[in-house]
Amino acid sequence: MALSESLKPVLDRFWNLRQEMTWILFGQFLGFIGGFIGIKFLTNLMGPHGYGQLALGLTIAGLFNTYVYGPVANVVIRFFSVYRERGQLGSYFSILRKSHRLMAVGGISLALVASGATGYFLGSEWALIILLSCLYGVTSGINVSFNSLQNAIRQRKIVALHQGADVWLRIGLSIALLLLFSKSGYFALLGYLSGTLLVTISQRIFALKNETIRKNWHLPATDPLLEKESFQEFSSYATSFMIFAVFASFSLYADRWILQGMFGSSAVGLYAAIFQIAASPVSIFFTMVSQLMVPIVFERAGSMTKVSQVESSGKLLNQTILVSSFVAIVITLALYLFSEPLVRIITNATFAKQHNLLWIIAMGLCFFNLGQQLTIKGLSFNRPRIYLWPKILQAVSLLMMAYFLALHFEIIGVAWAVCLSSLIYLVAVVSVNKKLCEKIP
Repeated sequence: MALSESLKPVLDRFWNLRQEMTWILFGQFLGFIGGFIGIKFLTNLMGPHGYGQLALGLTIAGLFNTYVYGPVANVVIRFFSVYRERGQLGSYFSILRKSHRLMAVGGISLALVASGATGYFLGSEWALIILLSCLYGVTSGINVSFNSLQNAIRQRKIVALHQGADVWLRIGLSIALLLLFSKSGYFALLGYLSGTLLVTISQRIFALKNETIRKNWHLPATDPLLEKESFQEFSSYATSFMIFAVFASFSLYADRWILQGMFGSSAVGLYAAIFQIAASPVSIFFTMVSQLMVPIVFERAGSMTKVSQVESSGKLLNQTILVSSFVAIVITLALYLFSEPLVRIITNATFAKQHNLLWIIAMGLCFFNLGQQLTIKGLSFNRPRIYLWPKILQAVSLLMMAYFLALHFEIIGVAWAVCLSSLIYLVAVVSVNKKLCEKIP
């Protein structure tokens, strides 16, 4: 009887985790299928040139996440458990709401100015691409913050359904607009913007249905000094990610712009399509692991003021890395063995000529994501800035290798640059974590 009672909490915890895992898998499955359908239809509708325009537009939208909304999303997921523990969620939500309003106004203003300048110098087509890319970046960034909030509170079902809906709406509306109007990159981007906007509105509605969020969402700031201190704490944490963004923007998007400068939009389209195929299984797996494990690691870490918090969160992170490494090997091997038929089936014969890119890019993305998982250790101590020099090493090595390898090997040279620079990043993060562990008493 005593044994069964002692096992009950463990079994309950396992059952809850299994339920969470099921919803995460469901959401990633929806995104996986929708993503491949999107690649198939969009590459065939738009061809390498049009798909290259879309890919370049998405890099512009991605800059909003890299520089602005990504750092904020990290604040959202890291400090929810901390401020709940302190009983200060009112200040937490007050600061986040004000910050998002300011960022939205700034982002929309920037979009109007940038598109106007682009229209003057490059014409209306690229002006529309710039405008819609920026607006999509703002909308997608707000959506990411809601996702982080729902993940922090472990609302797996809501996150899964919205993630799946986001992919299918973006792809479906893009295809519809391309068929109804013209097969240009800006109509595809308009579909992306419209789909994510609908999902973001739904995200807000569902967030406020949660009792914990609803009770604290509109609480007035009772202590201006406390709110000021909280803002400084958030800013200090987010600033590190903003600094990282300078180098992350190169590591994430330099490959496409180097190809654009050296070989044109068609080369970008070929590369981007295969990159997306390679990224799909890697991104889905690591996103799934992140959604499941990061909130739990942070819950165990808490404020990291107790030895038990350090040991418990560290053990869970090590187990996560071990499983992720095994799956990364399986994914890379599968894409190496079946690269040509996969690319041909998902795109067409034109794109399949570059199928050798697939496993190289996948291996690089696995290296990068394993490095990202390892940074959770420093984040648990609220010390993200210790990963600055690994980010710098990755960005610099990617820029140098991508340019010189592209000169000699063209598109496949850029793929190898992504892979090797990601390996450098992984090794650098391991080195930083080793030094961090040596300093822990």
